[in-house]
Amino acid sequence: MLEQNIRQWNPWWAEKRIPPGLTGIRREVTDSIIKTLGTAHIKDIIGVRRSGKTTVLYQVAEHLINSGVPPNNIVFLNFDDPTINATPLDTILTDIYKINPDISYLFLDEIQQKDGWEQWVRVLYDTKRFSQIFLSGSSASLLSYDIGRVLSGRHITFEVMPLSFTEYLRLKGWDDLEPDNLIYNREKLLHYQNAYLEEGGFPESVGMDKFNHKKILTMLYNDIIARDITSRFGASYGVTGRICQLMLTNTTGEYSFNSIAKASHVAVETAEKYIGYLKESLLIMDLPLFSYKLKSQFKQNKKTYAIDTGLRNEVSFRFAPDIGKLAENAVFLELKRRSDEVFYWKSKSGLEVDFVVKNGQDVQTLIQVSWNVQNKKTRLREERSLCHACKEFGLAGGMILTEDVEEIVETDGVTIRYYPLWKWLLRL
Repeated sequence: MLEQNIRQWNPWWAEKRIPPGLTGIRREVTDSIIKTLGTAHIKDIIGVRRSGKTTVLYQVAEHLINSGVPPNNIVFLNFDDPTINATPLDTILTDIYKINPDISYLFLDEIQQKDGWEQWVRVLYDTKRFSQIFLSGSSASLLSYDIGRVLSGRHITFEVMPLSFTEYLRLKGWDDLEPDNLIYNREKLLHYQNAYLEEGGFPESVGMDKFNHKKILTMLYNDIIARDITSRFGASYGVTGRICQLMLTNTTGEYSFNSIAKASHVAVETAEKYIGYLKESLLIMDLPLFSYKLKSQFKQNKKTYAIDTGLRNEVSFRFAPDIGKLAENAVFLELKRRSDEVFYWKSKSGLEVDFVVKNGQDVQTLIQVSWNVQNKKTRLREERSLCHACKEFGLAGGMILTEDVEEIVETDGVTIRYYPLWKWLLRL
């Protein structure tokens, strides 16, 4: 029975290639992983459920086969499979070697489902049983904490997020992503920009009609709540859903444990604990307030962002169009994809800047997101905040990302660049 299940997860043993339907569109993180194949380090790949981690693993396996690795020397194990999950790890290893003693590349998908995996993987690594080991999981703290504790110095971590705008366009059939072609097709890109903010980037839901889009993302949301939070932590399904909806509705806004506790009718300690569960499942992420004093960063309210704008749209309470919030959320996610160290900034008088991008000890960039800047009061408000922050950080200028406005203005000795969001997302 176990051997049969293992063979089902490894169709390339029979077909001598990765079936095309498994690899999907090329993900940007795949290239980053491939660049590290020259090191023996374990490659751990984390990401929210259904964001494409398994597809990335298949893409890496395809690269190995195309590079000359015999398909039979690559084994893929999915621990969402009940039979594989119920089998002791050493028994799995024995059965693998019965099938092929020369297997040298080990892929372990959703490994967090298996108790005791950390020490087992460490022994495999330390005894050099495989040329490369790849892990994937849907829990931020489980992988980052446990790998850091048990596999210190032995691993490299990659994060798989829902599709970037570039990947979204590829899935929509855009083959030519050269700058000249993108700029020439500006009007079409404005349409796709809005669609991307509404649909989000979960690969399975992109391009679906409204009914199926909602059904897929609602089922995914319920699955995360049930499997990654309720089942794992013994949390209340109802309380988890209530707090999660509040957090997703409040994306881009500041929150405190007190405010969430009051709104969800639970104790402050409960709100804090459940928000921690949501972050561990990667449904939401925090943005801290910038401060040179580390204690202040922990004390001050944080802002919350959703892992995906489409998921947020389907399960939150939306009483009016809020594309400005979606745009800001998309910018946050893209900054995280670029591995930037990001904060928000607020002056004592209440002026705010959406994103402070830090590089080492230095603040590198200030970014405001303002979808519609046709209103003069809106412009003055955004420029005033940006000018104040630029002077505080000693920067010559900052950026305001908009739907499609592009111009440069000088105000109070500071250069402010208005720039279209779609161009920034596509790194033009």
